[in-house]
Amino acid sequence: MTSSSVLLPVALGGRLLTLATLLAAQSLNASAADEAPAVPVTVITAKIEQLDRVINGIGTVAPLQSVTVRPRIDGQVVEVPFAEGEIVEKGSIILKLDDRELVSALNSAKAKKAQDEAQLNSAKADAERYAALAEKGVASASTMEQKNAASEQYAAAVQSDDALIKSAETQLSFATVVAPFSGRTGFRQVNVGSVISASSTDGIVTITQMDPIAVSFVAPGDRFGEIREALKQGISEVTLASTDGSRVLTKGRLTIMDNAVDASNGSIHLKATFDNKDGILWPGLPVATILTVEKHRGIVVPDKALARGRDGLYAYVVSGDGKVSKRMVRTAFVTDARALVTEGIANGEQVVMDGQSRIGEGTKVTVSPWTGTPTGELADKATP
Repeated sequence: MTSSSVLLPVALGGRLLTLATLLAAQSLNASAADEAPAVPVTVITAKIEQLDRVINGIGTVAPLQSVTVRPRIDGQVVEVPFAEGEIVEKGSIILKLDDRELVSALNSAKAKKAQDEAQLNSAKADAERYAALAEKGVASASTMEQKNAASEQYAAAVQSDDALIKSAETQLSFATVVAPFSGRTGFRQVNVGSVISASSTDGIVTITQMDPIAVSFVAPGDRFGEIREALKQGISEVTLASTDGSRVLTKGRLTIMDNAVDASNGSIHLKATFDNKDGILWPGLPVATILTVEKHRGIVVPDKALARGRDGLYAYVVSGDGKVSKRMVRTAFVTDARALVTEGIANGEQVVMDGQSRIGEGTKVTVSPWTGTPTGELADKATP
């Protein structure tokens, strides 16, 4: 007798299916899974690049020198040969006072010296003559001593006259006020015809050194060791940017680190110096500071390419067969949304940027290159 297949009813969702129908459905599902379409993703190629470890902060532009120029003597202003807001060079004339009395005093001192020198010459001649007579016994020793004393007295008078002349010359020099260093002038506080005093607190004008110029900023005190080492190695570059981060202003060097950490807030005060020939930096201007403390070369990928899981960082890397593998990743640091990878990704490997949420270990993918910025920002949203 020929045996026939036995059809067993199976209940599923309120409907009866035969075992053969169920097995066929499972076979179709497995086949569909094997033939699932590849997931489209964008990838970026991991490359060996230099990436710097930095400390970000906010600073204020401060001049290396700024002084309010004041007169050394009282007098009436006869000339103010500078314009407000202009650059003046060191030694250039800022102001002139009426110096007629000072010139007269100097001339008087010079005339007094000429008189005393004439008397000195006469006294010396007398002393020499009486010295010769004293040797012959014609003049007494006491008379010779008097003549020598008179000569010495006039010599001292000439020395006093020299001192008076130098004092008069110094006072006369004070009638002309010059710039102590090169810098930009502020608002003028005096005018021609004004009578000014050495005791005035307003001064003549404030001069501020503009080039080079400094920026004062702070860093966390616990980064002290990194900053000190960067200073020793000469890699402590400071980049200035606008406070909104939209543009880089200039680059300079860290020059001074304070000798103590501020116990009240745990920060350390720093100062960097910058060339400012173009006048980009202005005293009092707030700026964003980026201090480089280490320079490294290694595998660099956008931080966006790394996902955070319970076990740490991981990334999806596309293999040669078009499938992705999940890699656990270690990084040294992240700067400007770019990560320096120490483990998990090799040079030249393709790392998934977009589409991570739709894939898993072994998922087949179709690859298109990342067209955004190296920091993981979309091209249409990148800062111009």
